[in-house]
Amino acid sequence: MSAVESQGPKSNTKGLRIGLASVRPSTGEIVAIYGGEDFITNQINNATRHFAQAGSTFKPFALAAATEQDFNLHTMWNANSPCTVNGYTLTNYGDRSFGLSSLLKATLHSINCAYVQLESVVGVDKVADAALRAGIPSSTPGLNLDALDLTFVLGTASPSGLDMANAYATFANQGMRSSTSIVKQVIGQNGGLLYEYSPTLTAAFDSRIANTVSYALEQNVDKGTAFAARALGRPAAAKTGTTDGNKSAWLVGYTPELSTAVLMAKEIKGLPVSMSGTGGLKTVTGGSFPAAMWTAYMKGALAGTPVTAFPPAPDSINDRWNCADLSASNGGTPPLGCPGAASMEFAPGGIGEAGNPDGITIPGSTTVIPNIGDGAPTINKPSKASKLPTVVSTPTPTPTKTKGTKTPTQSGGDGAPGRAG
Repeated sequence: MSAVESQGPKSNTKGLRIGLASVRPSTGEIVAIYGGEDFITNQINNATRHFAQAGSTFKPFALAAATEQDFNLHTMWNANSPCTVNGYTLTNYGDRSFGLSSLLKATLHSINCAYVQLESVVGVDKVADAALRAGIPSSTPGLNLDALDLTFVLGTASPSGLDMANAYATFANQGMRSSTSIVKQVIGQNGGLLYEYSPTLTAAFDSRIANTVSYALEQNVDKGTAFAARALGRPAAAKTGTTDGNKSAWLVGYTPELSTAVLMAKEIKGLPVSMSGTGGLKTVTGGSFPAAMWTAYMKGALAGTPVTAFPPAPDSINDRWNCADLSASNGGTPPLGCPGAASMEFAPGGIGEAGNPDGITIPGSTTVIPNIGDGAPTINKPSKASKLPTVVSTPTPTPTKTKGTKTPTQSGGDGAPGRAG
């Protein structure tokens, strides 16, 4: 496939596995599959097998679950690093701190601490349910549905590229999940129609939930970790993912017409190894080669098709919580999702600033990728003797929203990150 050949890494590629899967959101038709460069020497399909952890590409499932519980994109969360949530200690990418950050900003910077805290409030079970409804199979390795913990949102499971493309297609299709098929029709030797694919559609999310996710991921292309995909030149929504030890990197994204996942990982004798040094990069993130390959493929696949905008986000996208009133009605205690909530465990050193991160340039390319937060955390789980984290399924008290009311601590939290070049 020319997109992989032209935009993939050219050096230090021993053991490198690249997969690409693309589906049509409205019908589930599998438009393209790239399983590897040579099936004669490697009889594996990197687009359909389960071998690469998903990383932060699982965060949109938490975003969907949170939106269903009325935690909108303006709710505020602890984004300092390191952080401790219900006994789990973890870091953000590069151990960067962002202070109090809105959920939208946490999405654009792929802030691990904010998202794990969000997951602990919404409920790991609710986040897992959102992933299943979107289209992630329950049999996915590493999903651990019988023993869920707070690492779920960080993408410790290993879905296939096709699974991820179809799951994101559910958001592209305004919450309607489609069955998938690589066969459209079967014509008999006499020209008769023997079989024609008819998609099965299932309502997975309310359209306002799906459109909120699409809005956030479209913003992520415009000014977040998926900024490289902006080169597509048409409305697109995407999320990056990079995993522990730099062993896998993803870009999963979509337009209204097409949903595509690109993944990279390295294996030596069947065991995952670090991609450090691949293509001349110290760290291969989802915003580097995967984003470049995704963009090149989508440009070709969508060439000549009309440019379509995403459905508008719901009006609630502009709602801001009146945290002062909510705190007053709760005996002076801020509810979860507001600054100062009791569950926020800040690391020593106070509130950090975002700053202007350095960008990285893909060797042999003029593309500059902003290094703004997509990466694997360092996680210290509770010891076996420790009590497992208690997951709260719904926040207490249940916050009510006051439309149009702004509070100083909630404004200005969603600005664009610094970009090099």
